[in-house]
Amino acid sequence: MKNLPPSYQNMHHVFRLCCALILVLNLAACGKNDDSIESSTKITSYSAPPVIGTTSISFNGPRSSYTITSTPNGLNVVDTVGSDGSTVVTSTIKSLVFKDISINLEIANKAASISAKDLNTLIELYIAYFNRVPDANGLAYWIDRFKAGMTLDQIGESFYAAALLYPNETGYSATMSNAAFVTLIYKNVLGRPNPDQQGLNYWTNSLASGATTRGTLVRTMLNSAHTFSGDATYGWVANLLDNKNSVSREFAITQGISYISDSDSISKGMAIAATVTPLDTSVAKGLIDALLGTIPNTTNFPTASQASRFLGQATFGATTSDINLLMSTGISNWIDVQFTKNQTLHKTYMDTTAAGLLNGVSGLSQNNFFESYWQQAATGEDQLRQRVAFALSEIFVISFQDSGVANYPRGVASYYDTLSSGAFGNFRTLLENVSLHPMMGTYLTSIRNQKESGTRVPDENYAREVMQLFTIGLYQLNPDGSNVLVNGKPVETYGYADITGLAKVFTGWSWAGADKSSTRFFGGNADPNRDVLPMQGYPAFHSTSEKKFLGVTISPQSPANPEASLKVALDTLFNHPNVGPFIGKQLIQRLVTSNPSPQYVARVAAAFNDNGKGVRGDMKAVIKTILMDTEARNDPILTNAGTGKLREPVIRLANWMRAFNAKSTTTFFKLTSLDDPLTSLSQTPMRSPTVFNFYRPGYVPPNSEIANAKLVSPEMQIVAEPSVVGYLNFMRDIIPNGVGSSRDVKADYTNLIALATTPEQMIDQINLLLMANQMTSNLRAQILAAVNSVTIPTTNTTNIDNAKKNRVYLAIYLTMASPEYLVQK
Repeated sequence: MKNLPPSYQNMHHVFRLCCALILVLNLAACGKNDDSIESSTKITSYSAPPVIGTTSISFNGPRSSYTITSTPNGLNVVDTVGSDGSTVVTSTIKSLVFKDISINLEIANKAASISAKDLNTLIELYIAYFNRVPDANGLAYWIDRFKAGMTLDQIGESFYAAALLYPNETGYSATMSNAAFVTLIYKNVLGRPNPDQQGLNYWTNSLASGATTRGTLVRTMLNSAHTFSGDATYGWVANLLDNKNSVSREFAITQGISYISDSDSISKGMAIAATVTPLDTSVAKGLIDALLGTIPNTTNFPTASQASRFLGQATFGATTSDINLLMSTGISNWIDVQFTKNQTLHKTYMDTTAAGLLNGVSGLSQNNFFESYWQQAATGEDQLRQRVAFALSEIFVISFQDSGVANYPRGVASYYDTLSSGAFGNFRTLLENVSLHPMMGTYLTSIRNQKESGTRVPDENYAREVMQLFTIGLYQLNPDGSNVLVNGKPVETYGYADITGLAKVFTGWSWAGADKSSTRFFGGNADPNRDVLPMQGYPAFHSTSEKKFLGVTISPQSPANPEASLKVALDTLFNHPNVGPFIGKQLIQRLVTSNPSPQYVARVAAAFNDNGKGVRGDMKAVIKTILMDTEARNDPILTNAGTGKLREPVIRLANWMRAFNAKSTTTFFKLTSLDDPLTSLSQTPMRSPTVFNFYRPGYVPPNSEIANAKLVSPEMQIVAEPSVVGYLNFMRDIIPNGVGSSRDVKADYTNLIALATTPEQMIDQINLLLMANQMTSNLRAQILAAVNSVTIPTTNTTNIDNAKKNRVYLAIYLTMASPEYLVQK
């Protein structure tokens, strides 16, 4: 490795060993954080949150008298009752102060700066000590204290000290007995006004012996409350705590509310929390809505963190310019604009290359497709189309690994263009175009498929896979993607008789050309464009016998009519009720999360079934529903254990290229196969090892936390010790040196190098671009310590420049090596 300090080398070895041993297990937990907690140190004084500074705007009336709406320029606050008029709030303003409450405009980003687990604990400490929702300013203050090194146990001690200052509101007093203290915690944490005698004795003895303190006891009881989840008798305890947490997040983080006075924060915050039940939060949220009036729209005009997170789902990775664009145009508008972007064709690149007009070399190979692919992934303006096309390529699989397909690199480019076109078209059209593309015919052997004769039967390969993988799946599905059960068992969607009947439909299809002769059917007299033209029907080779499948019968034909047979077959598949949830769930998995809720799947399936205008299979409606769904957009969903997905290797490389403005020295993006697990990524676009893709959508890593939680993690199927080490070595090599033939593709770190002397800012920029500001405080501290270990000399310009670069390389490497980055949420 050139220009890397010893600290980089040492950190690499640490990460390589750790990741090789634990990534397979830790990633299986879907990004679950397990930050260690330091031992407590009792704090006897309480420091109030900081006073709102000069970056605020004060209003004369209560919050409910104003409307707040998002605009491309910021927020617009309008007084609907008094004389304040209309006020434009720019990004420099951090809070809005009304007569009764203030709105903290920074809290969402601040909350995202620590781990979900630690944020949950901070919120639950408010619930435990005060039985109230936290205020945004107070929560922001304690997040800062936690990031500065204060432990959660120390914060708990401070909360107890603060509770003593408001005995009338909180019920705490300095002279209360241990029994009274435990009874109050049971009420706040467990929702039980009176503890059982055994529990009361246990906790009071623990306090009396000094085994625990009043400040640390609470965290132990919070953990205990969560263990009741799913319990038939006491499951309501965990539900109540979770619902109070949900309302607290709505109040403090989503809406950013703080009461003006401390006493109001406690008494009114307690009043909101008191309305929460184990089964319902609607009353509490109604109180919040009444307090606010109009709620700011954060979905259409996202924060920088929200924009980066969205771009991680909808594109090949966030860039600074795209984050800024998204913040000014809004998510919905951005999607609509992307729908209008002209498609960039891979076939055009291949044709130009073949003519010798680009790189001076005529003749094509699959490497030319990879050049076009990476160029579009890294720099293409039609990012949403390209990202969805990649997802579709992992459903409608063909592969260069098939020797027949490998003979037609231009044909593969054309096939990928078909997927790109279908990304924003209608699924019925996409299904037909895929079925008739000669590359699919070559890969799944439907090309030159002949009708039955004597002992010869039609090839059944495509008939089987078009049902199992491309449309309806193996089992009948409910609209939410769950299996239809009869007597507790799933119901198969088709049987062998359906395969044999459908196989007859796919007879008589072969290469396109000027005639339908036997010579052309079997590959002779080849049309120069046969690799990109749809297959044509050859009646002489199409089955004329009865064709039965999926409850449909095509009567015997005379003469044979392959086009008519195909229309019936594809219409039948397209209109099957399984298609919406089957395809919709896989697209959710490829773009957003491996484990969408049944409700999420049902909403996407509904969009597939009807786009709101009576049209079935509108892919634009499907894609927009996936990306705009609450499970994709709501920040609180980050706390769910099953949220997110493992970033597959191709996406990681594309993230790096886009985040750091990678450019090709030759302009050709000269990357080749990235298959090798020991030295590369274990994954190359359009080089899946089988028709089942690189991984199956229902893959469960054996003996893992995912298996125990009854979740899936498809991308984990290509994770193993060699591939983990290979990825780390690969990124360690390319980050400073570039990637591709002769290091053709190199990142531009100019902006980060300028921040190398202020590493906190440098890491913040990396965090935003690669992780949507989801880096935990622990990881950030580890990376910062490693970066600071690279000393910048005071003399010799060359050495100074190299040290700055090494700081950048190290920060990016450690970020992209971390499980927190690898699991996209």
